[in-house]
Parts: sequence; structure tokens; C-alpha cells
Amino acid sequence: MSELHVIVGLGNPGPKYENTRHNIGWWVIDELVRRYDLGKGRKEKRAQTWSANIRGQGVKLVKPLTFMNRSGEAVRSLLDYFKVPIGRLMVVHDDLDTPFGELRLRQAGGHGGQNGLRSIVQHLGSKDFARLRFGIGRPPGKMDPVDYVLQTLRGDDLILARELTDRAADAVETWLQDGIDKAMSAHNGAGPNRRAQPVNLQEQLEIARRAHELAPDDPKPLSKLISLQKKLGMLDQAVDNHLLLATLLEAEGAARLAVAEKIKAATINPGLVDLQHEIADWYLNHDNKKKAVSRMLIIADYFLGENDVAAARAAVAEALAINPQHPKTLEMQKALAETATENEQN
Repeated sequence: MSELHVIVGLGNPGPKYENTRHNIGWWVIDELVRRYDLGKGRKEKRAQTWSANIRGQGVKLVKPLTFMNRSGEAVRSLLDYFKVPIGRLMVVHDDLDTPFGELRLRQAGGHGGQNGLRSIVQHLGSKDFARLRFGIGRPPGKMDPVDYVLQTLRGDDLILARELTDRAADAVETWLQDGIDKAMSAHNGAGPNRRAQPVNLQEQLEIARRAHELAPDDPKPLSKLISLQKKLGMLDQAVDNHLLLATLLEAEGAARLAVAEKIKAATINPGLVDLQHEIADWYLNHDNKKKAVSRMLIIADYFLGENDVAAARAAVAEALAINPQHPKTLEMQKALAETATENEQN
């Protein structure tokens, strides 16, 4: 048996969370336990664990029992106890920014606002571990994301989620056997029929690109091009074109539409900090302090994912300068102060 790999599925303990979107990481662990007939497992280091040999690799399957926001405590304890480097860790989690029904494997990255992932990054002091994003999509209308992720899946959504769970378990097996690059190539996207789709989409992409070249000042071909780039996973190009479209709209005097395009670019890439500040300033200039503060918290959240606590605290300070009584900002300020105290003690 080769060196140990650790597969962590994120979720919350207790029957009321069992079939919620936020527990999808646990579903994938359960599917692997079922496939390899691993039984009930055992409790260790504040987690439910199973030991297995999967595709020739020694594996520890893990469901943290610390609740989502403290997942990092269990993960850090297990990695330390079994002396597993983060290069042999994969975390499976729900992801709001991945369309429902899609999988996305990544070698590394930020936490994207997923609190379990945030906790793991903070406790490991690194974001350089593999993760498998299980797409649940954004909540409908003005529904709070917290309510959305804790909503029980039913009907067609439950059926699709169960199908995706099976494919996610396949993706974990491929990662163990062939590594991250082959796993990404084989499993990233929207399901078993996705290989037939890119050829058609690629043709559409070329048509849209040509239309944009012929009419570079017309927003419509550029909007179509952006849509196709997103479907094909060309996110960096989509960001650039969202910003180009914003420039075109500004030239036409459509300031609000231009800001909407900038927000779309910043949503894809939260690390565009200058752009985030620009959006926040626009909201302030239009007397929308609430959205300006929300934008500053996005910046703070990004810096936390990058383990830049000082920059996160600066962003929180800017948010408090806008609204000194904002509850979420005060909570984040308190959490950052506690983090600073823990770092000083260590």
C-alpha cells in the first residue's frame, strides 16, 4: 500500500442537515464507503473516518464532526496525526459559484466564501491542496445563500444531485489513480455528455469572436462571446471581456449596465481588488452604503483566503468607516482580532 491520501467531505452532523446542499461533500464520502463496503468506520480526531485501499492507494475517508465552520480543526488534527502532507489531501465541498450539475476539480485555490474550506485554509496555513467543487448554483431571486445551502434537496434537484454524487466519487478515484490533471480533464464539466458539447460550442465561439471583430463597438456580439467563454470554462478571457463590455457601455452612457459588467468580472475573479474598490466607490457615490459595505467584505474575505490578515483587517476598517454598526462587519472584526491574538500566542 502506498503513502496515505486523505479525502475530506464537508458537511454538518445531525439528521436535519442530512439532505441539504451543504452536506453534499458527505454524500460523496458515503458513496465511496458504499462502493468499497467499508462499514461504519470509526471516530477519531473529531471526525468519522474509514480506511481503504482505492485504486492502489492507501486512503483515509473523512467526515469532520466539528460542524462546517470548524472543519479545519479536524482536518489539521488528522493530517498531523497521520503525517500526511497537504499534497495528498482532497476536499470535496458544495460550491455556489459552480453551476448546479457541474464538477470542478482544482489543484489549489481560495475558499470562495465556503466556510468549511475557509476554516481548512486557516488551520493548515495553506491553500495548496486539491479540492473537488460540487456545483449547487446560486440561490434564486433574493434568497439568502445561508438559507439556500441549508435547504433540503427534493424532486428533480435531489435526483440530479445524486447523479452528480456518483460522478464526484468517480472523480476522486481518477485523482487517486492518475493525478489531478487527468482527473480535471476527465471530470470537469456538466456530465457524461459534455464531450459532445464543446465541438458545437467551439464553433459558436468562433462565430461570436468573428462577429465581435467585425463590430468591435457593438455590445451584443461581445455579450454572446462572454457567455460562450463561460460555458467553455474560459474564465480569464470572460473577465477581460466583461471589462471591455463595461468600457463600451460607459461610452454609450449606460453607467449602471457598465457597473453590472464589472460586478460580473469581480464575481469570477474576487482577487481584482482595485476593481472591487471601484465598485464600492460607485455604490457610495450613489448613496448605497449597504452594497458598498458588502463589497468591502468581499475584499476582506478574499484576503482571508490568501492568509493576508492585515489586508483583511484594513478592508474591514474601510467597511466600518462606511457603517460603524454593520453587524456582519463587526463580527468579522471580532474574528480577525481573535485570529491575531491566537497568532501572537503561537
